[in-house]
Amino acid sequence: MTRFTDSPYEKMMQQVPTERREVHGPPALPPTHPCHGCPYRRDAPCLGVCYRDLLRKK
Repeated sequence: MTRFTDSPYEKMMQQVPTERREVHGPPALPPTHPCHGCPYRRDAPCLGVCYRDLLRKK
């Protein structure tokens, strides 16, 4: 296949990537943490406010 330029990057850009990045979520909370198992946490960090209690009060 002919290239448009003599740039070494052009050959690199035509290659198929060999590695994929793995997406890692936040580390799991220990069982002794008050937010352990909270479904409202998901990808957000713990702010020290229990959202389960706030939603129950409404």
